Amino acid sequence: MAAPLLNRFGDQVVIITGASSGLGLATARCFASQGASVVMAARDPDRLHCAATGLLQATDGRILAVPCDIANREDVGRLVSTVIARFGRIDVLVNNAGIGMIAPFESVQIEDAIALFKTNFFGALNCAQAVLPQMRHQRKGHIVNVASVGGLRGVPNISIYSASKAALIAMSDALRLEVKSLGINVTVICPGRISETAFFDRAKSYGAVELYEVFQTLSPQTVAAALLDAVAARRRMVILPFHARLLNIANKLSPSLMDNFLFKRMPKLK
Repeated sequence: MAAPLLNRFGDQVVIITGASSGLGLATARCFASQGASVVMAARDPDRLHCAATGLLQATDGRILAVPCDIANREDVGRLVSTVIARFGRIDVLVNNAGIGMIAPFESVQIEDAIALFKTNFFGALNCAQAVLPQMRHQRKGHIVNVASVGGLRGVPNISIYSASKAALIAMSDALRLEVKSLGINVTVICPGRISETAFFDRAKSYGAVELYEVFQTLSPQTVAAALLDAVAARRRMVILPFHARLLNIANKLSPSLMDNFLFKRMPKLK
C-alpha cells in the first residue's frame, strides 16, 4: 500500500544543496511537508538561515541548515558528517546548487568556465561521492542530479552552462549502473526555464546577451513536485515541460533540423 502523500517521505533524511532560494527552497518545502527530515545547504549563511527559519515556521518540520560550498570537498565532508551525526542516515541527496553563464562562446574567459564547472559538475561529484559510503552501508539511497534541458542539447549563448549540465547527465548515467546492485537509485531532472528565481540575475554575463524566447516557464513548485514524484517512482530521468520532451525527441531524430530551428530563433547580440 502506497504511503499517504503527506507522509510519503516520513523517516527519510534528505540533503538539498542550493536550498536557500528558488528550486532548492521549493524542494525543501515539498520534502518537509511530506514528512522528511530536511538538511538545507547553501553557500551564503545569512540567506540559508533566513530560508531555513521561514521553512521551519511554515512546516513545523525537522529542518537543519548547514552552510556549505559544494565546490570545496572539505565543506562537503563536514556537511555529510554533520548529517550522519545528527540523523544517522542519508536517504536522498538532491544536487541542485548551480550557477549560470550567459555569453557568446568566443568571449568566455577560461577562469569563468572553470569556476562554473567547479560548482555545476565537480560540486555535484563531491556531494555524490561523499554520501555514497553511507548509502552503501544502508544498502539504500537516492541521488538526484538537477541538470537542464540545456544539457540535452547545447544552446547558443549558454554553451559552457550547457556543457556542464551535459557532463552531469553523462556522469549520472554511468553512476546509475555502478550503484544499481547496491540499492541506490540515480535520477536526473532536466527542467526548462524556471521562473521566480534569481538564477539569471546572478549568472555571469558578458554584456547584453539575450536568451531564447521560450514557450513556457516553470514555477519552482512545479519542478519540485515533479522531482518528488520521480524519487517516489524511482524514475531515471524527468524532462519538463512537455514541449521540452518533444524537442528532445526531435533532436535525437534529426539533429540538423534542430540546428536550423535553433539558428533561426537564436537571439541577436546587442
